[in-house]
Amino acid sequence: MLSIDTIQIRMKRCISLLLVLAFYLPLNAQSKILYSRSKGGLNTGGTLDVMIYDPAQKTTNVLLKGTVNRRGEYNVVTSPDNTKIIFNTYQFNGWKLGIGAFDGTKIDNIKKLTDRNNYEYCAKFSPDGTKIAYQEYNWGKRKSDIYIADKNGKNATYLITSNISDQNIDWTKDAQSIIFTYLKDNNLSIYLKSLDGKIFKKISTHNANDFAPSTSKKSNKIAFLSDKTGKIDLFIMDLEDSSLKNLTPHLKTVDTDTSSLWAYKTCWSPDGKQITFTAMINGNLEIFIINADGSELKQITTNNDTDIAPFWTN
Repeated sequence: MLSIDTIQIRMKRCISLLLVLAFYLPLNAQSKILYSRSKGGLNTGGTLDVMIYDPAQKTTNVLLKGTVNRRGEYNVVTSPDNTKIIFNTYQFNGWKLGIGAFDGTKIDNIKKLTDRNNYEYCAKFSPDGTKIAYQEYNWGKRKSDIYIADKNGKNATYLITSNISDQNIDWTKDAQSIIFTYLKDNNLSIYLKSLDGKIFKKISTHNANDFAPSTSKKSNKIAFLSDKTGKIDLFIMDLEDSSLKNLTPHLKTVDTDTSSLWAYKTCWSPDGKQITFTAMINGNLEIFIINADGSELKQITTNNDTDIAPFWTN
């Protein structure tokens, strides 16, 4: 039988250990931003390396060197538990989706995600990690479709034709619908399509090109980029009342053409408080972070390289 003094001493030790863990675990578990970087300007043939940025330490490192010269890897995303990583890669004879093991510092055991033949882009895990949404592009038919597969890339089923390839897609927080860019009458808009096929609706209704949508997993809001103001700005929209807010009215970006839209992405932080996105500044694509209320805009890349397709790990 332990004495009261012994029990109290052990309890104090446990409390001390818990306090230490509470202090260190958030630092180690801090989510990171993954993106891709190539030398030179956009669409000039540079090889894309996968980079990892630590917002807490403000450090950037190479996570994966581009595996195929003048191609590389981009559109990097992780599973909800951060153990799997998917990206666009050219190492499987054309643009395909590769999947690997991820431990936060390196990528191992890379293999082809699906057994399908078309070009593949822009994969995204469902919030519960059981499904993957992605795009297929059929070069013969010049047709871009969105498919839903299981978490291993198998049993892919057709969801909808998006009419534009290599564009960011995302899941609603209930995992019942997909948000995506849809090309109609030479205009890009944000649409929602439910997995059961009962809902297909246009979300962004103003006269502009809207693209690169992402969803908050903490609220019914989406972020996207738009040329509504004559330059590319970051907007958020509340899906419940369709209210719209421009988060970057003072950011001096430039408009772009549709051949470059594949490089632009937005992504919410896991806690729904911040958004990372791509913007063209002084002729260079750079990565930014901003609070969801539009405050504290921060540029996290500053160089003459091309930095694209940011994703916030879970």
